[in-house]
This record gives sequence, structure tokens and C-alpha cells, in this order.
Amino acid sequence: MTRLLQVTGPDDPAIREAAAILASGGLVAFPTETVYGLGADGLNPEAVARIYAAKGRPATNPVILHVADAGAARALVSRWPAEAQALVERFWPGPLTLVLPASETVPAIVRAGGPSVALRCPAHPVALALIRAAGRPLAAPSANRSQHLSPTRAEHVASSLGEAVDLILDGGATAAGLESTILDLSGEAPRILRPGPIQPAELAALIGPVDLWAGAVKAGVRQAAPGMAERHYAPRARLELVAPGSGLAAASGRVAYVALGVLPHLPGGVRGVLLPLDAEAVGTRLYALLHELDDAGFERILMERPPETEAWLAVRDRLRRASAKEPA
Repeated sequence: MTRLLQVTGPDDPAIREAAAILASGGLVAFPTETVYGLGADGLNPEAVARIYAAKGRPATNPVILHVADAGAARALVSRWPAEAQALVERFWPGPLTLVLPASETVPAIVRAGGPSVALRCPAHPVALALIRAAGRPLAAPSANRSQHLSPTRAEHVASSLGEAVDLILDGGATAAGLESTILDLSGEAPRILRPGPIQPAELAALIGPVDLWAGAVKAGVRQAAPGMAERHYAPRARLELVAPGSGLAAASGRVAYVALGVLPHLPGGVRGVLLPLDAEAVGTRLYALLHELDDAGFERILMERPPETEAWLAVRDRLRRASAKEPA
């Protein structure tokens, strides 16, 4: 079994051990404030290739480089616009990933062969301590099999990746529960490629108008950033988005119904789960709940569609991709 070490803070000896594994080209899963990441030396192409192999990740999907501060980020790009400086001063460390033109330092495998690189400074003491101990940017997509549920606990990592990881640092449950907001600053206008905890209005208040990309990249086509595929973040159970109280007439087999705000009357045999009508609370809880329902053996999950407001943007994005049909 993969070794799992609990970490109590940034001075824990386990962090030095993890940094040594990274220096030797190994893989270490570690907590961030969003989800657990699967880390490797981001400037070592062979180590990053191990991430792709462990996750079954397509080569068309780039990975985010996690850095200790803005200075480390600037060393990895060919252009650092004023918007980037303003954003990192406000939101780093934090759940904001910036896509910028890459310097020649960044290996092609990190960029999925493209011209840009995704950069983030995580707001988690263990993650920051590990990056500093390693002395290198860490390539770290979510620590799970490709397209599957992201991990918010160390046991989710162990269940999904098993012995493909050399060490898992257990820092407890993550706080945000959803992946970072990804903002592309490499083109003519700022554009959100993946919604996350930081809302479009917060970004626009700092740098002006921000576009929102709301499409889906088909399998085999290069993505500009993670999280843009048609199907992603999916549980093993079939996830279906429904209007409140609907979809129950044909409910058969092991079915769970996830309600927002009010739990309707449910037929016998259907397990009801009530979540608050609160976007932040649902975002924090969503992946952990879907993991629980998978582990309990449910075959179908009916979940009420979230409201069409900006506060629910990231939750709607994850549910849309998680409920998409698997490619034929």
C-alpha cells in the first residue's frame, strides 16, 4: 500500500521526506485549500510524465505549476502583465490560477505542447511548505484518476490512485472543496476558463471586464487549461441533474436524491440527502458527498439543478461535466 503520513503543520518532518521523494523524481500527494494535488517536480519532464501515467491523463490536458510566490511565477513566464501583478497581490496565496505565456524553462509536457503555462500559489500551509522545501515549482493536478471525482481527503487519493503514488501527506479535509478559478491572461482579453471559488465579479472589480468561456473541449483536442473537457469530475454512479422533485417516478435500483433547500417526499428505497441552498456550502461538500454515495454502492444519483446565479457558477460547471455522457 502507498504510505500515508499525517502532517500537523508546515514544520512536520514528513514534509522534508516528501521533498526528498520529489527531488528523486517521485510522486507525492498533498493537500491544498481546494483539493488534494498529485505533485511532481514541475521542471523534470520524466517526473511529470509519471503524473500522466498514474492518472491516465491525456497528453492534451496541461497541468498547473504550483509556486511559492509571485517571484517564482514570474521566472516561468515570458510576459507578466499588470493585470497579473494586481491579481496576485489580491488573491495569492489562494484559489486563483493564471494562464500566461510560458518561458522556455517550462517543459512541453507541463504545457501539453502549447504556448502557455497555468500557475497557482496555494493557500495551504502544508502545500506552501512542501513547495519551499522542494525548491522547485510543483506540477500538481488533482490526485485522482482522470475524469473521476477530485479528492478532498487523503483516503480519496489512496482509493483512486493506490500504489501509483509514492507518498500521501494527510492534512485532513480540504477547505474549499472545488478546484481553483482559472483565468487566462495570455490572449487579448482576460477570460475565465474554469469557474472556481473566486467569482467573476471579484476579478472584474480589480482588472475590468472578464469574459467567461462556457464550452467543452472534445477528447483528443488540446486544452488551454485543466477542467475544460466535456466529461470530468464524475462519480462512478450515473449522475443526473433534475428539476426539484422530478426524475423519481422511474427511480429503480440503488438511487440517491440530492435536494437543495427542501427535501421532497421520496418513494421507498430512495435515499434522500439535503444540502443547504448555499453555493459555498455545497461547493465545500459536493465531492465528499459524491465519494460517500459511490462508496455506499449507489447506481444513480439524482441531483437538483442549482440556481442560475453567479454564486453557483462553479458548482454548475462541475455538475454539468460530471453528468455528461461518457464518450462513445
